[in-house]
Amino acid sequence: MTSPLQWQPLFTALPVETLRAIEAAAYDAWPAPQRATVAGWRLRAAAGITGRANSVWALHNEESVALEEKLAAVEAFYAAQQLPARFQIHAAVQPAGLDAALAARGYALISPTHVQVAPLSRILTSTPTLRSTPHLEIEVAEEFDDDWFATYARNESMDAKTTAVRAQILEAIAGPRAFARLDMEGAPAAVGLGVVGGDWLGIFCMSTYAAQRRRGAALALLRALAIWGSFYEATNAYLQVNDKNSPALATYARAGFEPGYAYHYRVQQHAAAAP
Repeated sequence: MTSPLQWQPLFTALPVETLRAIEAAAYDAWPAPQRATVAGWRLRAAAGITGRANSVWALHNEESVALEEKLAAVEAFYAAQQLPARFQIHAAVQPAGLDAALAARGYALISPTHVQVAPLSRILTSTPTLRSTPHLEIEVAEEFDDDWFATYARNESMDAKTTAVRAQILEAIAGPRAFARLDMEGAPAAVGLGVVGGDWLGIFCMSTYAAQRRRGAALALLRALAIWGSFYEATNAYLQVNDKNSPALATYARAGFEPGYAYHYRVQQHAAAAP
């Protein structure tokens, strides 16, 4: 197994079909407000807030349309949104040479990211029981929760634009979802989000207030979300973490997660303004 600290472009420890299943679940779990399609590619835009919601999901490819024509259409779509074109790149993108084609076009590689995976059973055997952490209290809501979001926005120091767009994305999630908030000694301290798609529990928005880190909040939230996901017949979990976030990588390893695959973004440089 490749070390989670050694990011490699297009790395995958999973069968490509498993990667595709995770990315299909993640597409639904993080719905962008603006969407379009170009010859099999799905285009997403959300005022530039979060990479996934402002990038091309290129898991399907209609070969009847030339690559150059598709790229021009993508760039026009993002120019109309006043954003640079951005592609999410991993081992399942279509066509297979897309990353090299974008690099040749001058697109920059940014945000190398690991997708970590774990069976829910392993998370439950790797994390402390909630009874053993009496200083932590967890509440799970299946509808968008204002108190949850207030804690999330505070922990992440969101500005007004980011707050509005993230709330719009979160409220639009259609699948089974769990907004988990952890209180520490009576005060809101951490949050996490779980979204079930097929066999997979996606874990998003893991955030702990800086003053209350390293006290077991993340592990407790992962355990609570794994228990909740099992009620919806999920058997495995995935989450995304930047390759430079060593503390998070270490926490997820303690919870039983292993590297599943890597992705990065290719971002257009010197994007033209919309007409």
